[in-house]
Amino acid sequence: MKQSPVANRSVTMEDVAREAGVSRALVSLVMRDSPKVSPAKRTAVLESAAALGYSPNRLASRLASRRTNTLGVLFLDLHNSVFADIYDGITEGLAGSGNQVMVAVGSADPGTELEAVRSFVDLRVDGVILAGCTGSSAELAAALRGTPAVVITRELEVDGVDSVLCDDFRSGALAVEHLRGLGHRRIAHVDISDWLPYTARREGYLAAMKKFGLEPLLVHSDMTERGGRAVMENFLASGATLPTAIFAHNDLTAIGIMEALAAHGLLVPDDVAIVGCDNIEVAASPLIGLTSIDQHAGELGRMAAELMLERVAGTSGPAVTRKLEPTLTVRRSSGA
Repeated sequence: MKQSPVANRSVTMEDVAREAGVSRALVSLVMRDSPKVSPAKRTAVLESAAALGYSPNRLASRLASRRTNTLGVLFLDLHNSVFADIYDGITEGLAGSGNQVMVAVGSADPGTELEAVRSFVDLRVDGVILAGCTGSSAELAAALRGTPAVVITRELEVDGVDSVLCDDFRSGALAVEHLRGLGHRRIAHVDISDWLPYTARREGYLAAMKKFGLEPLLVHSDMTERGGRAVMENFLASGATLPTAIFAHNDLTAIGIMEALAAHGLLVPDDVAIVGCDNIEVAASPLIGLTSIDQHAGELGRMAAELMLERVAGTSGPAVTRKLEPTLTVRRSSGA
């Protein structure tokens, strides 16, 4: 074998061809696993490539075929493990497809989110999956520039953008029905910030409270454990009458509320019953025992991956929406 002449630069196909004593075109055929190459030539090229440390420029070859076999996945928040469950579902749905995943985080900031989508498109991903999307339909469509997309947890009316979500309106109603069935009448809802476009859980809560003739109590917070603690601390400091039950927008917020109650010597569920939403893994911990509305996050991820694979394979047609029914997982925090 000849001595490598490319110690200080990247090895090219020309180098491999020179080393193997063949044409560059034949090296290209070998790297594309073409059946038109004899076993002897293939072996010579692969041995030369290994000796030189040649690594094929996969991006260039994929761009030449108009496919990169790469998908961009944007997550709203990596601090909430519900997105880890969604990611597990996505990877399970993509298993065996030959696609690689690029991940970005939006952090509930429409500007950051849209910049990430534009970066994905500039990198020629075949499609974008958005697990949580806070921007407008028009802004997303402009950022995608025709790239297929699937939005998880929100339904958007955008050409070429499919949606998979759980029925969040039903989630809000389910929480109220559960707590009311346990005898609660003062049921509060710790909601998310007003500007976020995820209002269905709130609307389901309000509809159920009206149906049962109960007075709603809405308190706004962010979607974090810290935010849940702060909301409960402020409520306790105000001296207002405590609700007997609270439905939190998500499990992290619910856990923060439980922490604040415990810090003030109040018991869950004896003093205040708590219901969360998402059914993240930690909710099932014996130390927490949080009653939660299961959004089937893993299944949402799998469905999104399946829809995306259909789109990048060339499936056309109007945008598709797939919706799952939430289920109630009862644990000790609601005192059932």
